Amino acid sequence: MGFAHLPSIATSQSGSLNQARKRALALYRDWIRSAPDVVDMYKLDVSSRVLRHKIREQFEKNRYVSDIKIIDILLFKGRIEYEETMNLWKQKTHVMRYFSNDVYERKPQTFLEHFYLNQ
Repeated sequence: MGFAHLPSIATSQSGSLNQARKRALALYRDWIRSAPDVVDMYKLDVSSRVLRHKIREQFEKNRYVSDIKIIDILLFKGRIEYEETMNLWKQKTHVMRYFSNDVYERKPQTFLEHFYLNQ
């Protein structure tokens, strides 16, 4: 199973909110389409459905940003994350950090686990 190297994309600025929206949707589509590949490449302990949900959650965080400069910075960061993930420039732990505050973590069961967690 070989994965092709993803080439870098030149940074560009959005001329309008509509153009920024199109670029955000294109980045979102790239992430969603690559979710099964990411799960396979990194041998993740989550399904591609869970990963897609997390991707959507990350995009929803910035849904109401209306400053074009901020949107461009977020798009740049998102594109860099995508490139690094798809080129295997990350390790499994880097990818799993997105799930650190999720249900993925085991809840404390005993008194001592609760105690150690709250220290």
